[in-house]
Amino acid sequence: MLGGTVTGRCEGTVLEAGADYQLYRERRPTELVAKCAFETTDGSRVYVENRGMRVAAPETKQRLRDGKPVEPEDVYFCSVPEFETPDPDLQWLEENVFVAAGTRQPNGVRLAVYQVG
Repeated sequence: MLGGTVTGRCEGTVLEAGADYQLYRERRPTELVAKCAFETTDGSRVYVENRGMRVAAPETKQRLRDGKPVEPEDVYFCSVPEFETPDPDLQWLEENVFVAAGTRQPNGVRLAVYQVG
C-alpha cells in the first residue's frame, strides 16, 4: 500500500504499510482483499480489512492489468470494509456495517465508504 488520505466523518492518513492482492479470473469476478491502517488527525489508529470484487468485460480487465485508465462505468467495483480500533471515540466503526464503491484511478484506487442503516 502506498498511503493515501481518509476524509469524511473520520479524517486521517493511510499508513504506508499493509498489503493488497487480487485474484484475477477470466470468467468470474476478480476477488479483492486489502489490509491496511490509517492514523486519524487526532492520532488514533484504525486497522482496515477490505474484501470485495470487481467485474468488467475481458478487454477492460486487460486494460486494468496493463495499468491503463478505464471508464468508471465500465467496472463494477464494490467491497465491504471492516474496522478495528482501540479508540473509544471510534467504536462506531466496529459497531456498524459499511459498503464501499471503488473507482480505479491512474495511480491508485478511490473508495467511497458508506455506513449501512
